[in-house]
Amino acid sequence: MRNIYVIISVLLFSLAACQEKEIPGYSIERDGLQFDYDTNEMRVTVDFMQEYRIDTIWYSGVPGEGSYYTLRWYTGDSLLKKKIQLNLSMMGHAVDYDREFRLKAVVAEGTDEVAKTFLEFEPSYVFRAGQLKDTVEVYVLNPGARVNYTIGIVLDTENSDPSLELGAMEKNEYQVLLSNRYPQPSQWDASVVGEFSEDKYAFMVTILGKLYDQYADWSTDLATLSEALNKYNASHPGEEKDFTFPEPPAPVWWGTFEYIIGEYSMAKNQFMQEALGDDYNNFGYWDIKDPEGMNQRLRDAYDEYNAEHPDDPLPFEQFPVI
Repeated sequence: MRNIYVIISVLLFSLAACQEKEIPGYSIERDGLQFDYDTNEMRVTVDFMQEYRIDTIWYSGVPGEGSYYTLRWYTGDSLLKKKIQLNLSMMGHAVDYDREFRLKAVVAEGTDEVAKTFLEFEPSYVFRAGQLKDTVEVYVLNPGARVNYTIGIVLDTENSDPSLELGAMEKNEYQVLLSNRYPQPSQWDASVVGEFSEDKYAFMVTILGKLYDQYADWSTDLATLSEALNKYNASHPGEEKDFTFPEPPAPVWWGTFEYIIGEYSMAKNQFMQEALGDDYNNFGYWDIKDPEGMNQRLRDAYDEYNAEHPDDPLPFEQFPVI
């Protein structure tokens, strides 16, 4: 019996203590607009290094047969902004008219205020009549710089429908984890692609559409990168990139056909592509059915070019005679 009295006394004391404090609650005077996620899902990561598109390609090796396959193309710095969809819910009542509201960006103390500029909102949004759930779209902008930011999205109560206020405290701020960093791959080979920098790696991903692969065809890829870098620097005077790429190595097949084409150089390889057109690909397929004829075409193209450009001859010797 004494134990019962003790329990009752403790309950009465607790009730009295609660009555002395103001218990926070939700005001029903206005409806609360909040993000419609579980509290552990109130964020999204937008990593521009990892953004890609999928291309679906039809491959037909045999007439009447074939299949689809997909290619993943990384967008790099070419992706200027990414759309995200936000789920919203109303803590309160549905009404029979649209309610206009606005969103704004916030950052934690100590975070550069410029981070707010990397979220793009519509001038205003509408929570549709008769709804308790709705969605809106926001764009995350590519910051260009190699940065990480955490940016919050909240309801702009001062510039929204006066019938709206903030909903549940734990669902008032949705966070965007923005990243535009390009960390050095563990297998980066400076002897092949040169010294590492984040901007250089970002440029490579943007131009090639793929992440670093030590087993890539660097003969082709470095030629592509060098050409793209030269074009960029020529079209951006005063804003040239501060990195370079080494001369591409010889294609893996070069040594096999050296008796036809001679010693490797990047300039010679580019000349061959222009002189032979689609037939240049036969080297890659290891399918040279007429080596003497191929050699003669290259020799003739060499002589023709130098005859037309006496003041700017080709920077390599004539192709060997076989």
